[in-house]
Amino acid sequence: MNIHPLRPRDHEDAARVAISWLAERHRKGWRNAFEALLDLWRPEAPQDSWRLDEDGMTMVSINAGEWLLARGEIHARGGLREINAYLLGREGPYLTPDQRDWIAQLRARPLRLYRVTDVQPEAGMTLLDELDPQAAPQPVREISGSRTARAGMLLGARIMEVVTGAGTDRHLELSGAIYPFSKLAEATVLAKARQTLAGAAELKFHVDNQRDLLELAIASAWLDQWLEPAALPQIQDASTGDPLLLVTDHYRVLDAAALAASMASQPDVSGDAPQGWQRLVEGSDGAQRSLSTVNPGRSTDRVELFHRTQRLADAGRAWFEGVAGAAVQHLTREITDPAGQFSRAGGGNAGRTPGASSGSTPDLPPEVIAQAIEQVLHRHYAKWADETIPALEGRTPRQAIRTPAGLERVKGLLREYEDSERRQATAQGRPAVSYQFLWDALEISR
Repeated sequence: MNIHPLRPRDHEDAARVAISWLAERHRKGWRNAFEALLDLWRPEAPQDSWRLDEDGMTMVSINAGEWLLARGEIHARGGLREINAYLLGREGPYLTPDQRDWIAQLRARPLRLYRVTDVQPEAGMTLLDELDPQAAPQPVREISGSRTARAGMLLGARIMEVVTGAGTDRHLELSGAIYPFSKLAEATVLAKARQTLAGAAELKFHVDNQRDLLELAIASAWLDQWLEPAALPQIQDASTGDPLLLVTDHYRVLDAAALAASMASQPDVSGDAPQGWQRLVEGSDGAQRSLSTVNPGRSTDRVELFHRTQRLADAGRAWFEGVAGAAVQHLTREITDPAGQFSRAGGGNAGRTPGASSGSTPDLPPEVIAQAIEQVLHRHYAKWADETIPALEGRTPRQAIRTPAGLERVKGLLREYEDSERRQATAQGRPAVSYQFLWDALEISR
C-alpha cells in the first residue's frame, strides 16, 4: 500500500468524518462492532459493570473508534466488511485525498509502546520504541498531549507521517488515540507485550498476526488499568533482593570521643562525627554500597543507625553495638514500610527524589533543605554512570550512550529525574536540586 505524505491540517477531520458516516449509514452495524471490540479488549468483565467517569468513557470512545477504523470489521450491505477498505472503496464516504491518506495510514502504521524521553510543552515530544532497543528516537509534533506528558511516561500510540510546506517539511504526529500507562501499570503491560511477541514468534505467526496480537495486548492492558485497582509493586532492595524496609535504630551517645575512636578504627567505615559514618561493602560489580549508615541525631547526644532491610538492620545493629560498646545506649527502633506509605499515598510518591520525605519538610530554611538533599543525591548517584539500570536493558548509562537510541534513553531517564525533582521542590517550597553532575559525568549534552 502506498502512503502519500499529507499537507498541513487537511487530514484532521478524517477520523471524525469516517466515524460519522459509519454511525449514520450503518448505525446497528457500527454499534455492534463497537461493543464487540470492547468485549474483545476486556472479555472477562461485562460492559455494564464498568465504572468510568466521563473523561474515561471519552478516552475509551476515541481509542475504540480509531481502532475500528484501522483494524475493525462491520456488517454492512449484506456481508462482513473490513472497515478500512470499505471506507476507501467506491462505496465509502467522500474523503479528500489527504483524508484518504490519513485513513490508509491508520491501517498501515502499528500501535506500539513508546517511552517519552523529552517533552516540549505546546510543541511536541520525543518517543522511543520500548520494545525495540535499537529503534531511532522519534520526534513527534503534539500540542495537546505535550501539555500533560512527562519524561519517562509509557504510552501506546500510532505515529503518522505528515508533510507541510509543499513537501519541504516532513514530520511525525500522533494519530489521535493515545494509551497512557501509569507507573504502577508499566511492569504489567511490558511483561504482557513481551510475552505476546515471544509466543507469536515461537508459533511462527505471520508478522501481521504478531502486530495484531501486540495491539490487542496494549489496548486490553490499558483498559485494565482503568477498571481494576492497580496492584502495589513489590519493593525490593536492589543490592540484596530483600523486601525494602526502612529501619532506624536510635541511640544515646554516652561517650562521644570513644565512639569516634571506635568508628575510626574500622577499615570498612568512612566519615566522622559531624557528618556521620558509612560502613561500605564492595559488590560483585566492583561498586561500593552502604551496609550501615550512622547519622547524627536530633541532638548532640544522639545518633541514628539506618538500614534498608530488616536483615541488614539486625546484622548492622549487632555490628554497631559490638564496635561502639559502652559508648552508646540503644533507645528505640523505628520501622517504615515503603509499600504501606505508597498505598496510603495512592501511588503518588512513585519515582520521588531519593531522600525526599513523603511528609512535611523539616522546619528549616528552603536553601538548607535543598543543600541536604543535594548531598544525598550526589552520594546516591555517585556510581550511577557505571551501574546497570533495568530501564536500559541491564546496561550501564555509559554503555548505553554508545548508540543513538541508548543515548536518547539515558537522556530520557535524566529528564525524568529532573522533572520529579522539580515537582518535589515545588511541593516542598525549596529550590530544585540540579542533576547536571550526571550529565557531566557522562560528558553528554542536553
